[in-house]
Order: sequence, then structure tokens, then C-alpha cells
Amino acid sequence: MEKQGFVKGDDDQVVGIQLIVLVHGFQGNSKDLKELRNNLAVSHPEALFLRSIANEGKTEGDIEEMGIRLAKEITEYIKDWGLEQTLGALSFIGHSLGGVIIRAALPYLKKYKDIMKTLVTLSSPHLGYMYASSTIINAGMWILTKLSKSKCLEQLSITDAEDFRQSFLYKLSLKEGMGWFKNILLVGSYQDTYVPVESARIGLMHKAIEDTK
Repeated sequence: MEKQGFVKGDDDQVVGIQLIVLVHGFQGNSKDLKELRNNLAVSHPEALFLRSIANEGKTEGDIEEMGIRLAKEITEYIKDWGLEQTLGALSFIGHSLGGVIIRAALPYLKKYKDIMKTLVTLSSPHLGYMYASSTIINAGMWILTKLSKSKCLEQLSITDAEDFRQSFLYKLSLKEGMGWFKNILLVGSYQDTYVPVESARIGLMHKAIEDTK
């Protein structure tokens, strides 16, 4: 268990422990976020940290199932460490696919909605990979999806359904969870050739507007 501490309210009164959950990306593992966790621990020594391992080696599959596994991992962590009565804030940091997995987990964590504090996603493909800035990347993603038969990549390229309204990402956009957070930070980069910055920041994608499909 990481170092315990408490979240303070506006009146500087102790209101409970803050748990920060870090979620790795596609084909990643919990070690990918070790340095980030260590840096955060310096600025937030009062917080607990959970580097998720629930989806290690399983990111080729269905993102919905990844979300369920993450939600179960968090719920069991809270129970195992006796935090049910002392947890005052629940925050998340997701790298790449990890940000989408977090969103998929939120509906299964509804009982904690009143203590959701901060959501940070780093280059997460919230709107998929359809309009990557590089045609080479687009072609590579298409080939990789076909060869690997990865359910995850199908969902992120929005080729998992003929009608996009039946696609995973569209259905995820209709689910609750994002509105529970007091703070949301969506980070994207124009230098990222994999995840379009509009997708990472859930922004208006002109290419999508012009796409007759």
C-alpha cells in the first residue's frame, strides 16, 4: 500500500483519502507510469496511488471488458484496504488507450460518482484513430487491425460496426461518467502522429465533418 493521506475541503477540514488511479495504454503495463507516479507523489504526498495491472497483456481485446476489469480492480482495492468509509476523492490519469479504458470503467463505478475529483488523459484516442495526421500511420493501423484481428483496434478505428451509431466509441460517448469530475484535463499534441490532437482533446474534427460516410 502506498503512503496514506487525506484530502482537505475548502474550509481546510479533512474530508477523506484521495486515491489516484494510473492506467497504461495499448500493449503497455503498470511500469510505464512508474516515473509519473513518483513525480506526482512529490507534489501530492497525501495521496494514495494505484497503478493498474488489470489489463496487462489484454489490451488487444474489447475495451468494454477492459473497463469492467479496471472497475473491479479499483473496487477490490478500496475494499481490501478498508477505504470504503475514508475515501474522499477518486482521480484518474490515463495514457493513450488508458484514457478510453477509464471512461469505459466509469459506469461501473457509479457508487463513487460523488467523490470523482480529477480526470487527466494523455494523448488518448477519445474519437478514435480515423483521421491520423500521417497517411502512413493510417495505412499501418488498417493493416495491423486486419492482421492482428484486434477488437480494440477495430473499435478505435471505428470499423467495429457498419453503422457508426452502433460502434463502441459512439455508444461510449452516450454513457455517463465524464460529468462527475470536478476537473478534466485532456492533453494532446500536434507532434503525435498516432492520435489526432482533436481526438485526444475531444475537439471538432473538420475531416470528420467533410467525410460523407
